[in-house]
Amino acid sequence: MMTERQEKILELIVKEYVKNSKPVSSKSLVQKKFGASSATLRNEMMELERAGYLSQPHTSAGRIPTEKAYKFFINLSEDKNESLVSGDDCSSEDIFEQHFNYLFKEIGEETTQVFIGKDIPMIKTKKYSLIVTGHKAPNKKNEIFGFLTPTRTNYDHNIALINKLKEMLEEFYE
Repeated sequence: MMTERQEKILELIVKEYVKNSKPVSSKSLVQKKFGASSATLRNEMMELERAGYLSQPHTSAGRIPTEKAYKFFINLSEDKNESLVSGDDCSSEDIFEQHFNYLFKEIGEETTQVFIGKDIPMIKTKKYSLIVTGHKAPNKKNEIFGFLTPTRTNYDHNIALINKLKEMLEEFYE
C-alpha cells in the first residue's frame, strides 16, 4: 500500500525523469520544494524501490522509474491494461486483425488506452509504450490511431494530444 506522500514522490520522479532523462536524486526533490528532508525522501525512495516502482542504476545515483512506476502514473487518472493472447497457427494478416480487433474491443470508441512495455499486444518490449484511441467512422468501420513512443515519454502531453486529434477527426466527419 502506497502512502499519499509516496504517490507524490513517485509522480514527481516520473515527470522529472521524463523531462531530463537522468536519475532523480533526493537532493533534486528537495530543491523542487517538496517539503521533506533529503533523508526522508531517500527513505521513501528506498521503499518505492523495494516495491518495484524505482530502480537505482548504481549506488550513488538517484532513482529512475520502472515500468510499474509508469503504469502507476498513468493509472492515477484512469484504470487500464490487459494483454493479448496470441495465436500460433495464424498468418501475419490474421494476427494483425486479431490485434486490431482486440485493441478496438479494449478501447472502444470512447477511451484512450495506454499500453506500457510488455503489455503492448503487438510487440513484447520494455522500450516502448503505445497510446491508442478508437473511433467509429461514418461508414461504420472501426478505426484506431495512436502513438508508439519510447517508454520514457511525456504521457500527459501525448494523451492530451491524441484526445485532441480524435476530437478534430470527429469534427471533420460531422
